Amino acid sequence: MNSNYIRLWDVLEQMDSLDNEGKPVRFHLKYVTADHDKGTGGDIIELKDARKCVGKTREGEPKFFKQKVISLDDKVSRNPNHWLHSTRNMLLPNGQIRKVHIRLIIEFNHKKVCY
Repeated sequence: MNSNYIRLWDVLEQMDSLDNEGKPVRFHLKYVTADHDKGTGGDIIELKDARKCVGKTREGEPKFFKQKVISLDDKVSRNPNHWLHSTRNMLLPNGQIRKVHIRLIIEFNHKKVCY
């Protein structure tokens, strides 16, 4: 495969990986927006220095699944069914969390995503 392309499976593996300090790796991605119910979308959104996360704790701190075991007191309030809906939460440098549909990712670390 051309080095300008990356498979979605490899994107998901890299999103799940940890750095040398045991924290989720940072990455750059672009995706297309889409809202089937509202009939809107088509905008290209670019996320720089993002990391995959589970959500936020009650104190507002980001939670990362592989960084630690989530205790019963630290559970996500509602199951987002990421596997069923093909979505992932992305933590931005400003602390905001964006939900991204993985099949709408068009670029990862400056490589075009193929399926």
